[in-house]
Amino acid sequence: MNKLIKLFFTLIFLSNFCHVDHHDFFQKKDEGVLFPKGFLKGVASCAYQNGGHNYWERLGGKPESNWTRFEASEFWFIIDRQRASGAPVCFRRTSPINRGEKVGISADGWNRMFDDIQLIKDLGCNAYRFEIPWTDLNPHEGVWNDEAFAFFDAYIDELKRQGIEPIVTLYHWVHPDWFGKYGAWEKEENIVHFVAYAQEVFKRFGHKVTYWCTINEPTVVSMCGYVLGTHAPGKKDYASMLRPFLPDLLLSPIAHNYHLAGTVLGNLFKAHIEVYDALKVMPHGADAQISIIHQAAYFNAKMKTGLSGLLNPISQKLADHFNKYFAHEIFMRFFKTGYFRYDVPGQKPVEFIDTRAQKSLDFIGLNFYADMTFGPAPECHDGEEITDMAMWAIRPQSIYHAIKEMSELRLPIIITENGICDGQDTRREKWIVGYSNAVKKAIDEGYDIRGYCYWSLLDNFEWNMGHNKKFGLYAVDTLSDDPTKKERVLRPGAYAYRDYVKVAA
Repeated sequence: MNKLIKLFFTLIFLSNFCHVDHHDFFQKKDEGVLFPKGFLKGVASCAYQNGGHNYWERLGGKPESNWTRFEASEFWFIIDRQRASGAPVCFRRTSPINRGEKVGISADGWNRMFDDIQLIKDLGCNAYRFEIPWTDLNPHEGVWNDEAFAFFDAYIDELKRQGIEPIVTLYHWVHPDWFGKYGAWEKEENIVHFVAYAQEVFKRFGHKVTYWCTINEPTVVSMCGYVLGTHAPGKKDYASMLRPFLPDLLLSPIAHNYHLAGTVLGNLFKAHIEVYDALKVMPHGADAQISIIHQAAYFNAKMKTGLSGLLNPISQKLADHFNKYFAHEIFMRFFKTGYFRYDVPGQKPVEFIDTRAQKSLDFIGLNFYADMTFGPAPECHDGEEITDMAMWAIRPQSIYHAIKEMSELRLPIIITENGICDGQDTRREKWIVGYSNAVKKAIDEGYDIRGYCYWSLLDNFEWNMGHNKKFGLYAVDTLSDDPTKKERVLRPGAYAYRDYVKVAA
């Protein structure tokens, strides 16, 4: 009994300690956050989200990609929100993008890309993570768009002239339509096309760019593209929400895409390794710092009391299911050991071994937003504020814990995305202070963090959610297709990133 009492008071002490630690992150320091000399303070973006595909004179138009095809498609939806009519859609075909929106010119990113360098400088940044888009540079099989290569050659030069370190992403979810017609990542034999593209880009820019990110968030590509169906190519598993609750014996006869999702994820990992090996033997390859970018996504259940507590088992099952198939543990195990295993409900797992995985990273690109809470309705814990993204709470201690876990890979970390969706701009300063304080705490404790890139520089097109999700430090009217209405306005909440977050001289 004494031991139980002692344990009870110990747990109370620890919970109080964690509670204080949680609130300490929000304490604004008079001196701000000062990151070490050489630290990469940056912002991040994606070319497609900022402006779709560019019109190239030599092509006589814009190239086509998996996402332009996805936007033009219609899919069956049983219940979904904010479709073209603004009302729930039941049992009909409709656009996969909220309100039927398309990317359009979004923030007019292509036409203003050089001008936007000044916006980066005005924030006190010395780094910029951006995409060199496969579709625009390789619009047809075997065709290199020299106009696009010349554009990015001049752009990289200007970034460096302005003292901004380029961090290049080779694949940010968008690929040429011709690659999609071959089956894209569903077939291992297609990896050679991505390797050829990466080699061509590195051949032209490897002497100018040190930091290279091969693939952005492969676990999200797999889950959202092939199970949830919310991203291109939109292959849904209609029974995915039932699988946590019913035995495989009942569900295995129902057609699903889990095996395909596992195959795609495995092929994305293989593609990263093949690109890493190919670039390292090229001129300047030995000096290049190459990574894959992982979104550490954690799901948890909020346990309730009373009648709503009857839904606790459902919330926990959903959290466990999402943790499994957003594949964070699979990612960690693969890059620690080279062993890939993706369990498929009712079927044999997708599995293989590639021991090169352990030596295929020079750093780890970490995208982190929030650990997400199932409710019974999507929500945050008591005392927390939710962002404009369902289940994404302002919880800076979660990035601190993610850094600690990712450090198990024994690699330097660059936080390649972290930011808040906040259309009213009432919580952005709180986020910036809290998360930058958490990153600084981890550095002070000895964790090897080399950079932090806020997502994002500008408001943009947020994939299947369309134009109403406002992540940008600079507000932009992305829905309009009028290029004269693309003024960039620094949000007051963004001043904290400019003024509070500094890098030692």
